[in-house]
Amino acid sequence: MRRLYIYPHRSVRSFPVSRIRVLTALLTAVTISFLILYLATPLLEVHGRVSTFLLDMTRIPAGPVTQIDVFPPLGPAPAADVSFPAPRAHPVRTGLIFAACLAAMIVIHRRVPLGRNFIIFLMILLFAAAIVIVFNPSFYFDGRMYQQIWLRGEILVWILLPWVAAFLFIVTLPSLAAGVGWVLLLQVYAIVWSAIRLAFCLGVLHFTGILFLPLLWFALGILLDLVYVLVFYSLALRVSMHRAGTWRTP
Repeated sequence: MRRLYIYPHRSVRSFPVSRIRVLTALLTAVTISFLILYLATPLLEVHGRVSTFLLDMTRIPAGPVTQIDVFPPLGPAPAADVSFPAPRAHPVRTGLIFAACLAAMIVIHRRVPLGRNFIIFLMILLFAAAIVIVFNPSFYFDGRMYQQIWLRGEILVWILLPWVAAFLFIVTLPSLAAGVGWVLLLQVYAIVWSAIRLAFCLGVLHFTGILFLPLLWFALGILLDLVYVLVFYSLALRVSMHRAGTWRTP
């Protein structure tokens, strides 16, 4: 006999939600979002310096650093000019890179059934970039434009992230202080990790051109922002359960 409904798992049946926790979450989210807006210019400058430093460490010529507009109210951001090969100037190399990447995706698609839909979407992005390269030779794109697109997306993530993190960590974790600490740690990680990912994308741009930029923007951009939020929440729950003695690792 089937049940009319399924009982929720004991881990999600209730959370110790109180007025103090909700008010703390709101205050934390408002404060961090305000600081992100108020300190947008120095934060973007630090972000740019970290990316440029990583490019210099890997011997990728970053060229002159100029200022780009992210959003006018937030001020400019430094952007390094990364040189890259023109795809139509090296058609054989571009074709070989495209074929090798497509072959790798096909192998992953066949061997990992769970990730097939994701791989198909990445293939679509790869084919879209290849179509632009082949049929629109006048299309112009450089490293500064890519950095502008990247920073516009990431600055919005930094502003909205405190609201998501505050209600994930402060409301649900047993320790109120630990919840606030996880929110702050996640915010710092988001800024530093964004700079590292951007440097990697610019390095790929330098060696392969614009072929992989749409794919990298999706896989290493907004999608990865969601992934590390979930990873941080899993770590926070693991630490909290371990301290409470309800979960003992072998």
